[in-house]
Amino acid sequence: MPSSIRRPSHRLYGPVSTLLGGRLHLHLSREGVRLDHRPGAWAADRCLADLPLVATAPEADWTAALGSAALGAALAGKRHSGLPLLVTLGDDQVRLFMVPPPRNAQGMRDIRAAAAMRFQMLYGDDPGAWRLACGGAVDRPFLACAMPAALYDTLEVFAGSHGLRLASVAPRFALAWNAVRRRLDGAWLGVVQGRGAHNGGIITLGCVDGHPPDLAAVHRLALPAGPVDAAWLRGQVLTVALRHGLADPGAVALYDDGARRGPSLSAVIAADGPGPGNGGPLIRWIEPGGWPAAGRVLSHLFGTGALAG
Repeated sequence: MPSSIRRPSHRLYGPVSTLLGGRLHLHLSREGVRLDHRPGAWAADRCLADLPLVATAPEADWTAALGSAALGAALAGKRHSGLPLLVTLGDDQVRLFMVPPPRNAQGMRDIRAAAAMRFQMLYGDDPGAWRLACGGAVDRPFLACAMPAALYDTLEVFAGSHGLRLASVAPRFALAWNAVRRRLDGAWLGVVQGRGAHNGGIITLGCVDGHPPDLAAVHRLALPAGPVDAAWLRGQVLTVALRHGLADPGAVALYDDGARRGPSLSAVIAADGPGPGNGGPLIRWIEPGGWPAAGRVLSHLFGTGALAG
């Protein structure tokens, strides 16, 4: 699972400061830009800037957004200089796709080459204009992620101009999957993003199949701007299962990190009854969990969480 597009530094001060010290967390999506500060591993996040965006184009102007006066004021005087910067990208800013396991792969170089070939086959774009990351596997399909190289370069410039260390860049779906996959019990994962008063947002579906259950497909589901009920969502999920040739799921676990959960969606689904009697899977919310930031970073640095680099 590509939990991060950038591998954190393994110099001593990198893991120590990231585990026990403060950090900044930048969230980017078409819905907006938010910068949070966590002064310590077990402290709560404090929002430094929250900028809603009205982005109708497929790609927002991130150079202008990251150069905004609000972000500049929050980081003025390099007051947070030296802190690690963790970036979470909305799934609408990346391309997530599954890669069949390459035959006779000798190492990560062959796996990355297989991911690049799969990317070019699916999208027809030059892989050189994108930054690819993947977890890699030789015995099962694996998830890969591509982000525009220009966006990554913009993030590096932003971090450097404020004296920050760009520690990781990760899509929201990958972070959510790594956080809750052991609690899914065979359910599909649906990562809700961008739901607001005037836009429908998306759900990135992690389609689970096999024995033992594992990620088999990933599908971005657009939500309508109006009210959404569980019956509509069930129908969409069954259509996705048919499209990918998968068994109908028994349940879909909806995940939201709490940034901008849409009240209309969560209220309707929370009030709905179980799925089998309604002609589809059980729809439920799954909580992110209370694992402290230090534990998440520890998992990446020392092997209990997957890294791609």
